Amino acid sequence: MSSNRPQNNPGGRKQLEDLSRGPLQALNRVPRPLVVIGLAAFLVAGLLLPGAIGSVFLVILGLFLLWLIALSWPVLPTGSKVMRIVVVLLVFGAAAMRATGRG
Repeated sequence: MSSNRPQNNPGGRKQLEDLSRGPLQALNRVPRPLVVIGLAAFLVAGLLLPGAIGSVFLVILGLFLLWLIALSWPVLPTGSKVMRIVVVLLVFGAAAMRATGRG
């Protein structure tokens, strides 16, 4: 993925990068505004659709964000890591609230 990747790359990380290569290349062919619109659509659907249906959209969004974070983790500065984790926790928290009927 990046030449900034650490040399002592554990096997699991390399496997994640190898498995992600195809989906990332496909995602890279999609116009960026369309990707942003898609992410926003999942967020809005997750927040507006009732209960478990909305939580499914939020969980999918959270998993997608986690995947991107895992891929970029070695090159992210500490502040960016913290902010991204907070965002994912908020998405999963909203999903849990939707699933339990509290949100």
